[in-house]
Amino acid sequence: MKRLISGILLLWIAIFSVVALADAQVYEWIGRYDMNHDGWTGTLTIEDSKQDCVTSPWCHLALKYRDSQGKTFTGKIAAIDNKYQHMVFYINFPNNTQKFDAYLFSWDKNKMAGTTYWGGRTFGFFAIKQ
Repeated sequence: MKRLISGILLLWIAIFSVVALADAQVYEWIGRYDMNHDGWTGTLTIEDSKQDCVTSPWCHLALKYRDSQGKTFTGKIAAIDNKYQHMVFYINFPNNTQKFDAYLFSWDKNKMAGTTYWGGRTFGFFAIKQ
């Protein structure tokens, strides 16, 4: 009986640890990423603005995008879920503010993937931290 209880306790600790490690933290989004959104390539940068803010736990983050031609576009982070795994952001391209739904990988926090929307269609994207 003692072995059974010890085994169950170890299994519970292992499962809880795995679930806890899969969650992300806000700081893990920060970085410079090589990004490909359906063949369009560029660099996505998420920075800590060091700005004091109280509207959300992530409102100090700033976002910008540089395309393959070197043009820079501003962006805005609209939301991050409560486990910090999913981010919604927008990039202000000319004549189109494009939405991105990004998911930080659970075990390799240097990668994200998700979907983006343009012209009423949904496209895939991925990004790898430099």
